[in-house]
Amino acid sequence: MKALVKIQTFLRSHPLLFAIFTLIASRIAGLGTTALVQLLQPELSIQEDLGWLLMVVYASVVVSLVYWTNTADEVGLRKPASLKEWLLITPLLTLPLLVLLENGIQSWGFAQNLVLVIAAIGVAINEEVLFRGILLRGFMKWGQWVAIFVPSAMFALAHLSNAFVGGDVTFAIYQTIWTFAAGVMLSAMRLRNNSLIPVIVLHIILDGIEYFSTGEYGVHTQEISPIWLQLFVLVNIVLAFYSLFLFYRRNKLLF
Repeated sequence: MKALVKIQTFLRSHPLLFAIFTLIASRIAGLGTTALVQLLQPELSIQEDLGWLLMVVYASVVVSLVYWTNTADEVGLRKPASLKEWLLITPLLTLPLLVLLENGIQSWGFAQNLVLVIAAIGVAINEEVLFRGILLRGFMKWGQWVAIFVPSAMFALAHLSNAFVGGDVTFAIYQTIWTFAAGVMLSAMRLRNNSLIPVIVLHIILDGIEYFSTGEYGVHTQEISPIWLQLFVLVNIVLAFYSLFLFYRRNKLLF
């Protein structure tokens, strides 16, 4: 028991090491779970059948470790201070609206629809708690601006890997650009309102609409119009500046 307490204290005191530990632990748990399922059902693949399960395990482990180390409040798992903070994030809903206008919403049958919902929730919680929660907290020792931009760059590079696992290359390149801008946007909003909850909700809505538009989650294989991709990048950049302005304005008022 004392050893566990020491580990909790150590991880709490070393946010970056905690981020690395959480990333490794969640990936081992996720890949181990899917490997076990594949032993029982060899015909199932992670990309086509078990990606949603992978995301759920990732998210469950990440959140569990945050609460186990008593760092939930520090990483932002708390309600925003006021309704105003929810209202300030509403312009960011332009992003799911763009996806909706481009592709519409499709019905894929009850089982597939359920999988898409679960995947959207799992991905959003996993990515937000890891990147805008644990990693952001870890980089705060070098200042808030470093905490905004460095995890955002890491977030973007993580999505670039989609080009090497069967995803459409053009989509993956544009996705890398807009995920950097989106990472900046979400990090600034998370610091602005001291809460991860609004950005998690926004992320679930965005990914949910994207998944229901394409029928795919995670790695996208279908081609999308370059013009739309460029527009989506531009809107992400504009919203990143909007979020940075709100963050800067709050800091100026406080100090």
